[in-house]
Amino acid sequence: MEIIRRLPAKSVARFLLVSKSWANLITNRDFIKSFETRSCSSQPRLLVCFIGRTKPCQRQYCYFFFSSSSSSTTFLSRVKCPREDPECFPCLPHYANGLMRLGYGEKKLICNPSTGKSIALPKVKNIMSVSKSLFGYDTVNDEYKILCMTKKSPDGIKPHSRYEYQVLTLGADEQSSWRTIECSIPHRYCCNAYVCIDGVVYFVAKTGADLCLMKFDLRYEKWDLLTRLSSDMSRLGEDCTLINYEGKVAITTTNTSGDTFNVWVIDQAAREPGWLKKSFSIESWKFLSKLSIYGSTHTGEFILAPRYYSHDFSVILYNPNTNGLRKIKVDVKGSDEFKHGRRMRTMVFSEYFQSIRLL
Repeated sequence: MEIIRRLPAKSVARFLLVSKSWANLITNRDFIKSFETRSCSSQPRLLVCFIGRTKPCQRQYCYFFFSSSSSSTTFLSRVKCPREDPECFPCLPHYANGLMRLGYGEKKLICNPSTGKSIALPKVKNIMSVSKSLFGYDTVNDEYKILCMTKKSPDGIKPHSRYEYQVLTLGADEQSSWRTIECSIPHRYCCNAYVCIDGVVYFVAKTGADLCLMKFDLRYEKWDLLTRLSSDMSRLGEDCTLINYEGKVAITTTNTSGDTFNVWVIDQAAREPGWLKKSFSIESWKFLSKLSIYGSTHTGEFILAPRYYSHDFSVILYNPNTNGLRKIKVDVKGSDEFKHGRRMRTMVFSEYFQSIRLL
Protein backbone atom coordinates (compact mmCIF):
# COMPACT_ATOMS: atom_id res chain seq x y z
CA MET A 1 0.00 0.00 0.00
CA GLU A 2 2.93 2.36 0.64
CA ILE A 3 4.08 1.80 -2.96
CA ILE A 4 0.61 2.43 -4.35
CA ARG A 5 0.28 5.59 -2.27
CA ARG A 6 3.28 7.09 -4.08
CA LEU A 7 1.86 6.55 -7.58
CA PRO A 8 -0.23 8.97 -9.70
CA ALA A 9 -3.99 8.83 -9.28
CA LYS A 10 -4.51 7.48 -12.82
CA SER A 11 -2.28 4.48 -12.08
CA VAL A 12 -4.06 3.79 -8.81
CA ALA A 13 -7.42 3.88 -10.62
CA ARG A 14 -6.24 1.14 -13.01
CA PHE A 15 -5.25 -1.06 -10.05
CA LEU A 16 -8.93 -1.43 -9.18
CA LEU A 17 -9.06 -4.04 -11.95
CA VAL A 18 -6.32 -6.22 -10.42
CA SER A 19 -8.54 -8.01 -7.93
CA LYS A 20 -11.40 -7.54 -5.52
CA SER A 21 -9.06 -7.34 -2.54
CA TRP A 22 -7.03 -4.56 -4.21
CA ALA A 23 -10.23 -2.66 -4.97
CA ASN A 24 -11.34 -2.93 -1.35
CA LEU A 25 -8.01 -1.59 -0.10
CA ILE A 26 -7.87 1.31 -2.56
CA THR A 27 -11.44 2.42 -1.89
CA ASN A 28 -10.94 2.27 1.87
CA ARG A 29 -11.66 5.67 3.40
CA ASP A 30 -8.42 5.78 5.42
CA PHE A 31 -6.34 5.03 2.32
CA ILE A 32 -8.17 7.72 0.31
CA LYS A 33 -7.44 10.35 2.98
CA SER A 34 -3.79 9.33 3.27
CA PHE A 35 -3.43 9.52 -0.52
CA GLU A 36 -4.86 13.04 -0.57
CA THR A 37 -2.59 14.18 2.26
CA ARG A 38 0.45 12.83 0.41
CA SER A 39 -0.37 14.87 -2.70
CA CYS A 40 -0.48 18.16 -0.79
CA SER A 41 2.54 20.46 -0.72
CA SER A 42 3.54 23.97 0.32
CA GLN A 43 3.68 25.16 -3.31
CA PRO A 44 0.58 26.65 -5.01
CA ARG A 45 -1.42 23.80 -6.51
CA LEU A 46 -3.55 25.06 -9.38
CA LEU A 47 -6.19 23.13 -11.29
CA VAL A 48 -6.77 24.83 -14.64
CA CYS A 49 -9.91 23.92 -16.54
CA PHE A 50 -10.65 24.81 -20.17
CA ILE A 51 -14.29 24.42 -21.21
CA GLY A 52 -15.46 24.28 -24.80
CA ARG A 53 -15.00 22.49 -28.11
CA THR A 54 -11.77 22.16 -30.05
CA LYS A 55 -13.48 21.35 -33.37
CA PRO A 56 -16.71 22.55 -35.01
CA CYS A 57 -19.82 20.43 -34.37
CA GLN A 58 -18.03 18.57 -31.57
CA ARG A 59 -19.42 17.99 -28.11
CA GLN A 60 -18.05 20.26 -25.44
CA TYR A 61 -15.41 18.96 -23.03
CA CYS A 62 -13.66 20.03 -19.88
CA TYR A 63 -9.88 19.73 -20.14
CA PHE A 64 -8.08 19.59 -16.80
CA PHE A 65 -4.45 20.58 -16.27
CA PHE A 66 -2.38 20.72 -13.11
CA SER A 67 0.23 23.43 -12.70
CA SER A 68 2.40 24.86 -9.93
CA SER A 69 5.31 27.23 -9.59
CA SER A 70 7.74 24.35 -9.07
CA SER A 71 6.76 21.97 -11.88
CA SER A 72 5.71 21.91 -15.50
CA THR A 73 2.10 21.68 -16.65
CA THR A 74 0.56 18.21 -16.41
CA PHE A 75 -2.47 17.12 -18.42
CA LEU A 76 -4.86 15.25 -16.12
CA SER A 77 -7.98 14.26 -18.04
CA ARG A 78 -10.73 15.20 -20.48
CA VAL A 79 -14.38 14.89 -19.42
CA LYS A 80 -17.36 15.21 -21.77
CA CYS A 81 -19.81 17.89 -20.66
CA PRO A 82 -23.26 16.43 -19.99
CA ARG A 83 -25.17 19.10 -21.85
CA GLU A 84 -24.83 22.44 -23.62
CA ASP A 85 -26.71 25.55 -22.63
CA PRO A 86 -28.36 28.02 -25.05
CA GLU A 87 -25.28 30.29 -24.95
CA CYS A 88 -22.96 27.48 -26.07
CA PHE A 89 -21.30 27.06 -22.68
CA PRO A 90 -22.20 24.63 -19.92
CA CYS A 91 -22.74 25.75 -16.37
CA LEU A 92 -19.31 26.61 -15.01
CA PRO A 93 -17.74 23.78 -12.99
CA HIS A 94 -17.45 23.96 -9.23
CA TYR A 95 -14.64 22.32 -7.27
CA ALA A 96 -14.74 20.83 -3.78
CA ASN A 97 -12.05 18.73 -2.11
CA GLY A 98 -10.71 16.93 -5.18
CA LEU A 99 -14.00 16.50 -7.07
CA MET A 100 -15.80 18.64 -9.64
CA ARG A 101 -19.47 19.22 -10.41
CA LEU A 102 -20.37 19.77 -14.07
CA GLY A 103 -23.58 20.44 -15.96
CA TYR A 104 -26.72 22.47 -15.49
CA GLY A 105 -30.46 21.94 -15.37
CA GLU A 106 -31.50 18.35 -14.85
CA LYS A 107 -28.28 16.85 -16.24
CA LYS A 108 -25.35 17.01 -13.85
CA LEU A 109 -22.37 14.83 -13.10
CA ILE A 110 -19.57 14.62 -10.57
CA CYS A 111 -16.12 13.96 -11.95
CA ASN A 112 -12.61 13.41 -10.63
CA PRO A 113 -10.14 15.52 -12.65
CA SER A 114 -7.22 13.35 -11.48
CA THR A 115 -8.60 10.14 -13.00
CA GLY A 116 -11.16 11.37 -15.53
CA LYS A 117 -13.83 9.17 -13.93
CA SER A 118 -17.35 10.55 -13.55
CA ILE A 119 -20.82 9.57 -12.40
CA ALA A 120 -24.17 11.02 -13.46
CA LEU A 121 -26.39 12.38 -10.72
CA PRO A 122 -30.02 11.25 -10.52
CA LYS A 123 -32.62 13.66 -11.82
CA VAL A 124 -34.14 16.06 -9.35
CA LYS A 125 -37.69 14.97 -8.57
CA ASN A 126 -40.90 16.98 -8.90
CA ILE A 127 -39.60 20.06 -10.67
CA MET A 128 -40.69 22.55 -13.27
CA SER A 129 -37.15 23.88 -13.67
CA VAL A 130 -33.84 23.88 -11.80
CA SER A 131 -32.83 27.33 -10.65
CA LYS A 132 -29.46 26.84 -8.94
CA SER A 133 -27.41 24.06 -7.41
CA LEU A 134 -24.52 24.21 -4.94
CA PHE A 135 -21.78 21.62 -4.41
CA GLY A 136 -19.73 21.30 -1.24
CA TYR A 137 -17.80 19.04 1.11
CA ASP A 138 -18.66 18.32 4.75
CA THR A 139 -15.28 18.10 6.47
CA VAL A 140 -16.64 16.53 9.68
CA ASN A 141 -18.56 13.63 8.16
CA ASP A 142 -16.34 13.34 5.05
CA GLU A 143 -19.36 13.70 2.77
CA TYR A 144 -20.08 15.54 -0.48
CA LYS A 145 -23.49 17.14 -0.86
CA ILE A 146 -25.38 18.89 -3.64
CA LEU A 147 -28.03 21.45 -2.72
CA CYS A 148 -30.54 22.19 -5.46
CA MET A 149 -33.17 24.93 -5.51
CA THR A 150 -36.01 24.05 -7.88
CA LYS A 151 -39.04 25.95 -9.05
CA LYS A 152 -42.21 24.10 -8.12
CA SER A 153 -44.83 26.60 -9.34
CA PRO A 154 -45.08 29.37 -11.96
CA ASP A 155 -44.17 32.97 -11.17
CA GLY A 156 -46.97 34.78 -9.45
CA ILE A 157 -48.25 35.21 -5.93
CA LYS A 158 -45.74 34.72 -3.08
CA PRO A 159 -42.62 34.52 -5.28
CA HIS A 160 -40.39 33.00 -2.60
CA SER A 161 -42.85 30.21 -1.78
CA ARG A 162 -42.59 28.74 -5.26
CA TYR A 163 -39.11 27.31 -4.57
CA GLU A 164 -38.31 23.90 -3.19
CA TYR A 165 -34.94 22.83 -1.75
CA GLN A 166 -33.51 19.34 -2.18
CA VAL A 167 -30.25 17.74 -1.02
CA LEU A 168 -28.31 14.79 -2.39
CA THR A 169 -25.57 13.09 -0.37
CA LEU A 170 -22.95 11.64 -2.70
CA GLY A 171 -22.18 7.99 -2.03
CA ALA A 172 -24.89 7.54 0.62
CA ASP A 173 -27.35 4.65 0.55
CA GLU A 174 -30.14 7.07 -0.30
CA GLN A 175 -28.21 8.55 -3.25
CA SER A 176 -30.81 7.30 -5.72
CA SER A 177 -33.26 9.95 -4.53
CA TRP A 178 -33.18 13.58 -3.46
CA ARG A 179 -34.34 14.67 -0.01
CA THR A 180 -36.54 17.73 0.40
CA ILE A 181 -35.51 20.11 3.20
CA GLU A 182 -37.20 23.17 4.66
CA CYS A 183 -35.96 26.74 4.50
CA SER A 184 -37.39 29.37 6.88
CA ILE A 185 -35.56 32.30 5.24
CA PRO A 186 -37.25 33.43 2.00
CA HIS A 187 -34.55 34.14 -0.56
CA ARG A 188 -33.43 33.57 -4.12
CA TYR A 189 -29.89 33.16 -5.44
CA CYS A 190 -28.08 35.99 -7.20
CA CYS A 191 -24.94 35.63 -9.30
CA ASN A 192 -23.57 32.28 -10.40
CA ALA A 193 -20.96 32.13 -7.65
CA TYR A 194 -20.50 30.49 -4.28
CA VAL A 195 -17.71 29.09 -2.12
CA CYS A 196 -17.45 26.21 0.37
CA ILE A 197 -15.23 26.76 3.43
CA ASP A 198 -14.91 24.19 6.23
CA GLY A 199 -18.20 22.47 5.42
CA VAL A 200 -20.24 25.65 4.96
CA VAL A 201 -21.44 26.95 1.57
CA TYR A 202 -21.63 30.75 1.22
CA PHE A 203 -23.55 32.49 -1.56
CA VAL A 204 -25.13 35.83 -2.45
CA ALA A 205 -28.92 35.93 -2.27
CA LYS A 206 -31.71 38.44 -2.44
CA THR A 207 -34.10 38.76 0.50
CA GLY A 208 -36.79 41.25 -0.33
CA ALA A 209 -35.03 44.25 -1.86
CA ASP A 210 -31.66 43.60 -0.18
CA LEU A 211 -28.63 41.60 -1.24
CA CYS A 212 -27.12 39.53 1.53
CA LEU A 213 -24.59 36.80 2.21
CA MET A 214 -26.30 33.53 3.04
CA LYS A 215 -24.70 30.37 4.36
CA PHE A 216 -25.76 26.74 4.33
CA ASP A 217 -24.20 24.33 6.83
CA LEU A 218 -23.73 21.02 5.01
CA ARG A 219 -23.44 18.96 8.19
CA TYR A 220 -26.66 20.14 9.85
CA GLU A 221 -28.37 21.27 6.60
CA LYS A 222 -29.31 24.58 8.18
CA TRP A 223 -29.63 28.05 6.63
CA ASP A 224 -28.52 31.37 8.05
CA LEU A 225 -28.46 34.97 6.86
CA LEU A 226 -24.94 36.04 7.75
CA THR A 227 -24.89 39.74 6.82
CA ARG A 228 -26.19 42.21 4.29
CA LEU A 229 -24.04 43.56 1.50
CA SER A 230 -22.84 47.15 1.81
CA SER A 231 -24.14 49.88 -0.49
CA ASP A 232 -21.01 49.95 -2.68
CA MET A 233 -21.43 46.21 -3.30
CA SER A 234 -24.99 46.53 -4.59
CA ARG A 235 -24.02 46.43 -8.30
CA LEU A 236 -22.70 42.91 -8.48
CA GLY A 237 -22.52 41.60 -12.01
CA GLU A 238 -21.75 38.23 -13.53
CA ASP A 239 -18.03 38.87 -12.94
CA CYS A 240 -18.65 38.67 -9.19
CA THR A 241 -16.74 35.83 -7.55
CA LEU A 242 -16.80 34.37 -4.05
CA ILE A 243 -13.43 33.09 -2.85
CA ASN A 244 -11.73 31.70 0.24
CA TYR A 245 -9.28 34.39 1.37
CA GLU A 246 -7.19 33.26 4.35
CA GLY A 247 -10.10 31.19 5.64
CA LYS A 248 -12.65 33.99 5.26
CA VAL A 249 -15.33 34.65 2.67
CA ALA A 250 -14.42 37.34 0.16
CA ILE A 251 -16.37 38.82 -2.75
CA THR A 252 -14.41 40.09 -5.73
CA THR A 253 -15.37 42.36 -8.62
CA THR A 254 -13.62 44.51 -11.21
CA ASN A 255 -14.43 48.02 -12.30
CA THR A 256 -15.54 48.90 -15.82
CA SER A 257 -12.01 49.70 -17.03
CA GLY A 258 -10.83 46.26 -15.93
CA ASP A 259 -7.57 47.38 -14.30
CA THR A 260 -8.73 47.79 -10.70
CA PHE A 261 -9.84 44.90 -8.52
CA ASN A 262 -12.07 45.32 -5.48
CA VAL A 263 -12.15 42.62 -2.84
CA TRP A 264 -14.53 42.70 0.13
CA VAL A 265 -13.49 40.37 2.97
CA ILE A 266 -16.04 39.57 5.63
CA ASP A 267 -15.15 40.77 9.13
CA GLN A 268 -16.73 38.24 11.46
CA ALA A 269 -14.70 39.44 14.44
CA ALA A 270 -16.85 42.56 14.74
CA ARG A 271 -20.00 42.63 16.87
CA GLU A 272 -22.04 42.84 13.67
CA PRO A 273 -20.41 41.02 10.73
CA GLY A 274 -19.32 43.57 8.16
CA TRP A 275 -16.95 43.98 5.24
CA LEU A 276 -13.33 45.08 4.88
CA LYS A 277 -12.53 46.45 1.44
CA LYS A 278 -9.23 45.82 -0.34
CA SER A 279 -8.40 47.37 -3.71
CA PHE A 280 -5.43 47.01 -6.01
CA SER A 281 -4.65 48.13 -9.54
CA ILE A 282 -2.79 46.45 -12.39
CA GLU A 283 -2.77 49.58 -14.54
CA SER A 284 1.05 49.72 -14.49
CA TRP A 285 1.27 46.15 -15.84
CA LYS A 286 0.23 46.77 -19.43
CA PHE A 287 0.88 43.18 -20.45
CA LEU A 288 -2.01 42.09 -18.26
CA SER A 289 -5.55 42.60 -19.55
CA LYS A 290 -9.03 41.23 -19.08
CA LEU A 291 -8.17 39.21 -15.99
CA SER A 292 -10.48 37.81 -13.34
CA ILE A 293 -9.82 36.78 -9.76
CA TYR A 294 -10.33 33.05 -9.31
CA GLY A 295 -9.27 32.63 -5.69
CA SER A 296 -6.26 32.92 -3.44
CA THR A 297 -3.40 30.71 -2.26
CA HIS A 298 -2.80 29.67 1.34
CA THR A 299 -0.17 32.42 1.53
CA GLY A 300 -2.68 35.16 0.66
CA GLU A 301 -1.76 35.68 -3.00
CA PHE A 302 -4.65 36.44 -5.35
CA ILE A 303 -4.99 34.16 -8.39
CA LEU A 304 -5.68 36.05 -11.62
CA ALA A 305 -6.14 34.62 -15.10
CA PRO A 306 -7.83 35.45 -18.43
CA ARG A 307 -11.45 34.39 -18.82
CA TYR A 308 -10.71 32.65 -22.14
CA TYR A 309 -7.91 30.46 -23.45
CA SER A 310 -5.17 31.95 -25.59
CA HIS A 311 -2.03 30.43 -27.10
CA ASP A 312 0.14 32.08 -24.44
CA PHE A 313 -1.89 31.34 -21.31
CA SER A 314 -0.52 32.24 -17.89
CA VAL A 315 -1.86 32.43 -14.35
CA ILE A 316 -0.80 35.45 -12.28
CA LEU A 317 -0.19 35.29 -8.52
CA TYR A 318 -0.44 38.76 -6.99
CA ASN A 319 0.81 39.53 -3.47
CA PRO A 320 -1.15 42.52 -2.05
CA ASN A 321 1.34 43.00 0.78
CA THR A 322 4.43 43.44 -1.44
CA ASN A 323 2.62 44.58 -4.62
CA GLY A 324 4.55 41.87 -6.43
CA LEU A 325 3.45 39.28 -8.92
CA ARG A 326 4.72 36.11 -10.51
CA LYS A 327 3.58 34.23 -13.59
CA ILE A 328 2.88 30.54 -13.96
CA LYS A 329 2.71 29.56 -17.61
CA VAL A 330 0.17 26.86 -18.46
CA ASP A 331 1.60 24.97 -21.41
CA VAL A 332 -0.87 22.83 -23.40
CA LYS A 333 1.34 22.31 -26.45
CA GLY A 334 1.39 18.60 -25.81
CA SER A 335 -2.31 18.41 -26.68
CA ASP A 336 -2.93 18.67 -30.43
CA GLU A 337 -6.61 19.32 -29.82
CA PHE A 338 -5.89 22.83 -28.56
CA LYS A 339 -4.43 23.90 -31.90
CA HIS A 340 -7.99 24.35 -33.14
CA GLY A 341 -9.50 25.72 -29.91
CA ARG A 342 -12.66 27.79 -30.32
CA ARG A 343 -13.09 30.45 -27.61
CA MET A 344 -12.66 28.12 -24.67
CA ARG A 345 -13.81 29.37 -21.25
CA THR A 346 -11.26 29.20 -18.45
CA MET A 347 -11.56 28.38 -14.75
CA VAL A 348 -8.73 28.18 -12.21
CA PHE A 349 -9.02 26.49 -8.81
CA SER A 350 -6.53 26.75 -5.96
CA GLU A 351 -5.32 24.22 -3.39
CA TYR A 352 -5.85 21.30 -5.74
CA PHE A 353 -4.64 17.82 -4.85
CA GLN A 354 -4.77 14.42 -6.53
CA SER A 355 -7.63 12.28 -5.32
CA ILE A 356 -8.78 8.73 -6.06
CA ARG A 357 -12.37 9.24 -4.95
CA LEU A 358 -15.24 8.22 -7.20
CA LEU A 359 -13.33 5.27 -8.66
